Amino acid sequence: MGSGSFGARLAAFVAVAVFVAGLSAVVLWTREQARRLDEAVSSQVGFVLSEAKTSLETQLNLGLALGDLPQVDVLLARARAALPGIQSVAVLDEAGTILFSTNAVEVGEALPPRPASESDSPGGPDGDVSGFWSEVRGAERVYGVGLATSFDTAAGSVLVRMPSGAMAEPMRHYALTLSIGAVLIVLPLALVGWLAGLGIAAGPRRSLADLAATLEGLGEGATALPAPSAAQSMARSTAQALGLPAPAFTDAVRRRLTILDEAEREVARLDELA
Repeated sequence: MGSGSFGARLAAFVAVAVFVAGLSAVVLWTREQARRLDEAVSSQVGFVLSEAKTSLETQLNLGLALGDLPQVDVLLARARAALPGIQSVAVLDEAGTILFSTNAVEVGEALPPRPASESDSPGGPDGDVSGFWSEVRGAERVYGVGLATSFDTAAGSVLVRMPSGAMAEPMRHYALTLSIGAVLIVLPLALVGWLAGLGIAAGPRRSLADLAATLEGLGEGATALPAPSAAQSMARSTAQALGLPAPAFTDAVRRRLTILDEAEREVARLDELA
């Protein structure tokens, strides 16, 4: 095995190992960042909804009907500006009809009722009249919170609608930045690892080459050199490098070859006598 082929195989191994490690790190960190970003968005939306809920419920407790509340459009516009990526903020009545919205086209639209979930109270999907919830509807993600009167009866709800891929662009930018950083880090590491591997393997490879040369020369020198000091010193240095009982092995092979050579001479002598 030549040094070139060994170096090429070592380089391929290091490249594959570094690529897999870098890709795994990028994927894991990107997933973790996506989870944290989703939690941050949910927390921020929850804060926006809680502020709108408090303001609207304060007016409801004064005896005003939900559809007659003043300054609702201003309140919703302020809520929408609190977080980039919000598609619209709307106020719905108990039947699910939009009464106010930052998108005028949505006013009067009847949204499908929210399906029941395990977090709902036994009274049904509207049993938890003021709980925060979120779900995916088609190509958008909807966050909502219920409105309740002072008698703890449902008065409607406030919804925040966002495109499902609203955070996709920031995540793509994060993954690209992370990938570029990973490449800049792993390329020097791969080069250093390859050079270190060549340096570490140089000694054992030379020892193996010496051992192979010693074993190849045993057959030729078995009769002429019963105990060649050069071969023994070479085998001893090889054993020290590899930690193997190479001298004993070479001596055993030499003895076997000597026995075979003597047996061949005896057979030849008997043939001559016959």
